[in-house]
Amino acid sequence: MQVSLSQYPLRAGQVARLKIELEDASENGEWHFAFTVLDDVEQDPFGDNGLERRMRFGDDFEPEISFTVAGEKTLTATFGSAPHHFPISVLTAQAPEVPDTKVSLVSAEPPLSEDQILWTFISQITTMLRFEEFDEYIRPQMKGNTKWYGTEAYRLLRKAADKFVGIAADPIAASRKPRFKYELTEGTAQAGIARSYVSSERADLDEKPFTLAIGRKLLAAGGGSAHHLGFPLPNVPFVELIWNYWHEEAMLVQSLNHILARFQNRRLGNGRDTLGRLDLNPLLPLRNLLWGFVDDERRRLTVRRRAAEYEYQYGLRLLGRAVPHQSTVVERRTQFLEAFHGLLHACHGYYKERDDLTVEADAFPLLSSLREVHLVLARGAHNQFADLPVTARAEMLTMQWILAQKEMREFLGGPTMVPYEEQWMDRVDTMKQLNGWSDASVTHFFELAVTGEQVLLSIRHGRWNESGRVRDDAANWALTWRDEIQRYIHAYRAVTGADLATTIDATMPSTLLADRLERQAMRV
Repeated sequence: MQVSLSQYPLRAGQVARLKIELEDASENGEWHFAFTVLDDVEQDPFGDNGLERRMRFGDDFEPEISFTVAGEKTLTATFGSAPHHFPISVLTAQAPEVPDTKVSLVSAEPPLSEDQILWTFISQITTMLRFEEFDEYIRPQMKGNTKWYGTEAYRLLRKAADKFVGIAADPIAASRKPRFKYELTEGTAQAGIARSYVSSERADLDEKPFTLAIGRKLLAAGGGSAHHLGFPLPNVPFVELIWNYWHEEAMLVQSLNHILARFQNRRLGNGRDTLGRLDLNPLLPLRNLLWGFVDDERRRLTVRRRAAEYEYQYGLRLLGRAVPHQSTVVERRTQFLEAFHGLLHACHGYYKERDDLTVEADAFPLLSSLREVHLVLARGAHNQFADLPVTARAEMLTMQWILAQKEMREFLGGPTMVPYEEQWMDRVDTMKQLNGWSDASVTHFFELAVTGEQVLLSIRHGRWNESGRVRDDAANWALTWRDEIQRYIHAYRAVTGADLATTIDATMPSTLLADRLERQAMRV
């Protein structure tokens, strides 16, 4: 008789098969076996009476056997008068396998702020003021013009630009224009409407309930007129002059001025005219637009007026022969640059702390910086504040649209494989290359203009000076505008070389640009 286990070594609690094979038999070919286990601690695994089985020669039998206690066991098979003992070692049971437990740290989200409504509105407004929206708005009107002589085409373009900015930048006017995707309808009053700090009791309120939605997204609802939204009053538009400042530093205005000078057969400077081969086809519309643009020069904002307002609102100075001397400026926001760059630097530190999930990021320094920038911006919101940014925006959109024309691309040429966000941008980069201006791509200046406007609008119109503001409000602001803030910091370093993530650099951007241009000239 052969006895073996299907699993060996055997562990306590493990079920195994006991294989028994009969290799010899009695004269009649049959044996009677009785199996028991000799163990003083554990009961017989076959039961109180053991296991009995009649087997014939060549039979096999595989009963299951299991032990609950480790130790040396003895299996006894009794057949006839001769017992046979088979030792079995039972090892300690293995510890059950514990599945891997994954532990991750998650930053706690601050409670939602009422300002989320205002921030969403700012994002939508600034999107509506983008060049592609303007181009979509203007093209059908320009195609309807059949007189491509005189100044009528340009006047149509400029009039449409003024109307576009006036509607898109005014939330109340935009709500009445389906083209601008805003919807102002009657509805049920709801509480918790976030208001811009420029909301005033001077607004013409009534008790008619309303809701304000952009597309399908409900932004606000409440009792009273649209002014009761708390968004800026109709004469306080959603535009920031910093958008114009960075486009001016990108050489948008200078590019078109050089083209206009060549159009009039005038040389700028004493060097070789890089646009000497400008010969516009009189049968194409670009010639007519440039003619009207030149004729309208006396009605456009001068660089002197824009430069003075840049200093009044932000303390940002332009450099150039046409810029008035500093002594002619009455007031400038000398605190803005340090306060704003200090806020951006604090934001970078907050993001690093928040991403390090082993520490709890403190947003209180952001709240203090936001209050400081808010007060500086509020101090500059007087005199030309509500008029000049709107006018300057319409003028620069007009410049972009003229530069975006196909005839301009055919004349200037440029790298066809460089990706640009808007159609006019490659023309400016080409002009910069032809004239040896800054080698920083216009894309970075564009980033500074767009993200800078969004961030400053959220600071200007937020009620950051109220005593009830807490650090969670500042944390929500920083997280909502994180992409825009980090893009601004990166673009500023790409343009000026100053890294606001590592230091608070209050040097005038125009000075940094001039220094970089000088180093660029030395390398040539």
